[in-house]
Amino acid sequence: MCFRPLITIIIITSLSTIFSCSFLENEILPDSPKELLKEGIKALQLDQTLRGRELLSQLIEDFPDSKARTHALLLLARSYYSYEEYEEAKVKFQKFIQLYPRHKNIDRAYFFKAMSDFKRVDLAKRDQTSTKEARKGFQDLIDQFPKSQYVEQAKQKKDVCDFQLAKHVLEVGKFYFRTGAYLSAISRFKSLMTDHPKQKFFDEAAFLLAESHYHEQSLKEAFLLYKNFLSDYPKSPFSLEAKKRLVALRKKN
Repeated sequence: MCFRPLITIIIITSLSTIFSCSFLENEILPDSPKELLKEGIKALQLDQTLRGRELLSQLIEDFPDSKARTHALLLLARSYYSYEEYEEAKVKFQKFIQLYPRHKNIDRAYFFKAMSDFKRVDLAKRDQTSTKEARKGFQDLIDQFPKSQYVEQAKQKKDVCDFQLAKHVLEVGKFYFRTGAYLSAISRFKSLMTDHPKQKFFDEAAFLLAESHYHEQSLKEAFLLYKNFLSDYPKSPFSLEAKKRLVALRKKN
């Protein structure tokens, strides 16, 4: 895409200000880590992505003790991230975290590792592994680096993950409800209300939980659930139907 060269240039320039580049100002020897880093950065800036990655990868593999290696690894990870190759980006950020846990920019690696999962989140998919891993990644950043510049963004993204996971459980529960698998629906709605409280669609889950018990002929449980529902959500769009159910159940008793 036409905007990717600009994105890459911005990323490279930004990272270059973060890391000390004093080692680039000295005399450069052929095939030295300094030369590889310099040429790798140059290639990425010219949108010669494959060559840039090859040079940075060579530096990382051939010079494990070089100070330039940390710079190269983070640049390589961000290169994959900027080109939406999120799975590979995650691998590189994770490697940075494992190799340099005390680096001054380690919180950056944690954040973009989580973002690499977040970018692959898809509510339509049955497998929500990426959502769960993204949520965990953001929580790890929040817990370990409470003063990081990325904490507020991490909290916002974590909330999105919580919403996605809760919404997914709701949709699965509604599917079981529509198909008459009420016991499975009950299990999902209970899980939602226990593991994902305070979501805006919580009232729908509470109502459908009562409905599932009603259709399962667990009438005493249904009665209590409808009663609690009306107490907790008197203005819910489902309240009228809940009142009708209560009236019908009282008549049966």
